[in-house]
Amino acid sequence: MNVRHIACTLLLAATLAGPAQAAGLKQGEDPFAYCAANGTVDEPSGSFRPNPVPAMLVPLIPKAMGLAASAKLPPAGLYWRCMDQAVWVCSVGANLPCATKADRATTNTGAENWCKDNPNSDFVPAFATGHDTIYDWSCSNGRAVRGKANATLDRRGYRADIWYRVDKP
Repeated sequence: MNVRHIACTLLLAATLAGPAQAAGLKQGEDPFAYCAANGTVDEPSGSFRPNPVPAMLVPLIPKAMGLAASAKLPPAGLYWRCMDQAVWVCSVGANLPCATKADRATTNTGAENWCKDNPNSDFVPAFATGHDTIYDWSCSNGRAVRGKANATLDRRGYRADIWYRVDKP
């Protein structure tokens, strides 16, 4: 491998990693201080798969979500990010798309495909549309019809109903 190839590889890796990974939270670093210093970072751990939630956040998450302090949430299903200098968390549940921003597209290939086989269906199931669409979908004469939005988004494009602000203790 020559120097030019190594330089190109490093440049490609930095480009793919993006600024969030380069500025990622270091082991043991306070996530509240990190978010206060960095403002808004959609993927502070550099990758949403897996997304290690800082240990100090884990006992604070149930309260932030309005759950009993004794509630046990699976660590592998927890996500966190920074928005407006605050810490926000999400727990994957029944098809909750924590790892992606909401799909605001006004067309949906999955719905179109469903409607070909179910031409006058009153609804298109989420397994066909994808769980991150914000619209209800139905079919009319074999064509997908976009219905009303079923989610509110935060200013970063994530579903506001599944992301919770964590207050510093």
